[in-house]
Amino acid sequence: MALSTQTLRPYQDAMLTSTGAARLAGQNRVLIQAATGVGKTTVFSSLPTYLAPWLDELPARSRRMLVIAHRDELINQAVERITQNNPDLLITVEKGDDYAIASSDVIVASIQTLDALDQRRLERLMQGGHFGLVVVDEAHHSAADSYRRVLAKLGLVPDPAGESAFRDLDDQERSRRINERMAEWDKVAPKDRLLVGFTATPNRSDAVGLSVVFQTIAFSYPMKKAIADGWLAPPRALAVATAESLDDVKTTAGEFNQKQLAEAVNTPQRNALALMHWRQHAIVEGTPLATLGFTVDVKHAHDAAAMWQSAGYRAMAISGKTPKVERRALLRDFQSGQIDGLCNAMLLTEGTDLPRASCLVHLKPTKSATLYEQMTGRGLRLFPGKTDCLVLDLVDLSRKHSLMAAPVLYGLPPLLNAKGKTLEQLEEEVGALADELALADPDRVHV
Repeated sequence: MALSTQTLRPYQDAMLTSTGAARLAGQNRVLIQAATGVGKTTVFSSLPTYLAPWLDELPARSRRMLVIAHRDELINQAVERITQNNPDLLITVEKGDDYAIASSDVIVASIQTLDALDQRRLERLMQGGHFGLVVVDEAHHSAADSYRRVLAKLGLVPDPAGESAFRDLDDQERSRRINERMAEWDKVAPKDRLLVGFTATPNRSDAVGLSVVFQTIAFSYPMKKAIADGWLAPPRALAVATAESLDDVKTTAGEFNQKQLAEAVNTPQRNALALMHWRQHAIVEGTPLATLGFTVDVKHAHDAAAMWQSAGYRAMAISGKTPKVERRALLRDFQSGQIDGLCNAMLLTEGTDLPRASCLVHLKPTKSATLYEQMTGRGLRLFPGKTDCLVLDLVDLSRKHSLMAAPVLYGLPPLLNAKGKTLEQLEEEVGALADELALADPDRVHV
């Protein structure tokens, strides 16, 4: 395969060497954990070159790379970056109406297409040889049955259908049985192929762990470390107390019931409160900070955007229901500065690079630390003139639920109010206060 000309950052180079070391140690299903915005796509676009000596030992038709993703934005981003960094490779797409050339050096495919129609399209791609290298982007999704069925077809994991007898067991016993099954699989699994997963958040909100797919986390580069090293912008946090109560909102699979949540928080007074605090803190010398708002559902996104528009700001709603052409235009206009803010309904949590974003408004309460980190990571990419990212958390009344807010990113109690300080400053203040009071547990400190 062709050589890549890109220059990697030190931690990106470490991701590659850790992957290679894991393979040499006999592990062929490895996970790389790295914070949103530190260039995971750049790393896996370097794998064909880095692993070329090993790939060249495989039969010619098996030296190919397959990249699996679940969203158009992720697929387009992967194709663009791999092409940019490996201009001599043939890269094609398998998704919907797009059919890849089976002999391509790299095929980027949607999980939905690979798993559809009894995997007939995947079988077509595998005729004549397996894929030596398989990459799963946003790999925290890979424990889902659709991913595992595809990975089983690729010869990387056992077929999840074999676990049907475990489904009625409690989580602990089910996990034990699956881990035993994976250990037996590893004794007979083919070793002439490598799976590498990339994710910012290896934890899942359900009871299914990623050990059903991966053997090890080969490398970890968390958000806090990336901020300290200067590769991400530090979050500057502000909590805004609302009058809405979440006590009547039920929990479904560990997270708020989204329909009930939208009814509780999508109110004119709460949206107006968010706008008021945004105007107070997110307008610098008369210019609004480029803002991403995270909402519960599509109606919430449109209602919030309308509130901003009524005050004279260039805000737009965007969601999975927005037509693709319009979606691309909105993202382009936001990045070029023609739009002040995008209110999005679960669209920009993964796979979208918007480094201009320097303010986040969390209009959507969540109980998931994983989802909260995914959303907040969208505003931490570096950009010229950007020194930090303002994070506005709307904190509703809640006696029954534990809400996530910016301090959790630094391991602090979520309801500490940073009052506009960076999380690093908040952490230092809490540590100093804990030392002063001789407390062993900072959770007992309230600032």
